[in-house]
Amino acid sequence: MKCFFSRSAWFAFWLLVATLSAWAQTPAPENFDDLARSAEAVLDSNPAQAAALYKKALDLRPAWPEGWFYLGGALYRLARYAEALDAFQKGTALSPANGAAWGFTGLCEYELGHFEKALSDIDKGERLGLGSNTGFETAVRQCAALILIRASLFDKAMAQMQPLTKYHVDSPAVIELVGLCALAEPHLPAELPEKRQTVAAMAGKALWSATSQHPKEAEEGYQQLLAAYPNEPGVHYAHGLYLMDVDQNAALAEFQKEIAANPAHWPSLLVSAFLETRQGTPELAIRSAQQASKLAPASYRWLCDAETGRALLNMDQAEKSIPLFEESIKLQPDNAQTHFYLEQAYRRAGRKADAQREKAEFVRLKAVEDPLSLPGLVNSTQR
Repeated sequence: MKCFFSRSAWFAFWLLVATLSAWAQTPAPENFDDLARSAEAVLDSNPAQAAALYKKALDLRPAWPEGWFYLGGALYRLARYAEALDAFQKGTALSPANGAAWGFTGLCEYELGHFEKALSDIDKGERLGLGSNTGFETAVRQCAALILIRASLFDKAMAQMQPLTKYHVDSPAVIELVGLCALAEPHLPAELPEKRQTVAAMAGKALWSATSQHPKEAEEGYQQLLAAYPNEPGVHYAHGLYLMDVDQNAALAEFQKEIAANPAHWPSLLVSAFLETRQGTPELAIRSAQQASKLAPASYRWLCDAETGRALLNMDQAEKSIPLFEESIKLQPDNAQTHFYLEQAYRRAGRKADAQREKAEFVRLKAVEDPLSLPGLVNSTQR
């Protein structure tokens, strides 16, 4: 799926990059200003001509970051992605604090198939700020979500889409991507048969209503989805996730329905393990987590280990849980909750120094994730 955005987004981007650092102070040839003005005048109507003019201007003033960004944008519109990427990279080298430029860099890398690098540069752009244009931010977030969905990282893909709720974005493309997250469907929309696209659209509408704080519409959407497609893969899983915050028994029942119909649906197995431990059946949780570990992508192995460890800890088998938590942390060192459980396991096993180390790491990571939780952490970790 191609990442794109509206013409108005281009105008907003050009306004955004105008806030860059001042042009180089060295004297420029007389025709530089004429070239820059001419290029800007045709930027929207004739990107090929604009690109040619910007190249001439940049030959005269190569330390002009704004020019590299304009050139990159023009080339991107012409689908000359490798050249556009080169221009944006030159621009970000001169002005590395421009978040929109990093977002554009990620879009180019996506089109060139450099997905891991695209995610990294989009992340830089998001941290610096993508600017005030909704169309541009939507395009960048859709691009990141597409990569994450293909990698089966549905939670991270949904995290990319969630900020768009504040703009009330509900385009069919956004809804469909949200639907893929809801169903844990690792294929892109264009790869799906028409029926599956319809299911994704319905699931996406229901989840987007819930995410946008419209509970009545969300409930109606899930009921319509269940009535129309009760046997489609991921439908009961999607409903189960919706129920997690209000009725965990009902949620677990939905996950079990999903597993019964689709035994290879590893997300249902994994979240079932979490609920089974919480509800006092850790033996079932171990079975679910171990089955999920056989089916899930390698990127979820850390979570499978952590859920197995939680179940063992719940069964007062701290010594057996420790290697699982340790392995989970090797694979995902920045997850605060796993450090918390390892601290508990060490403490129960009598390894006080190790427990103190893990407690300190948990507090450090939790402060990064949720600074407002910090005042109550010390007491809570001592229980």
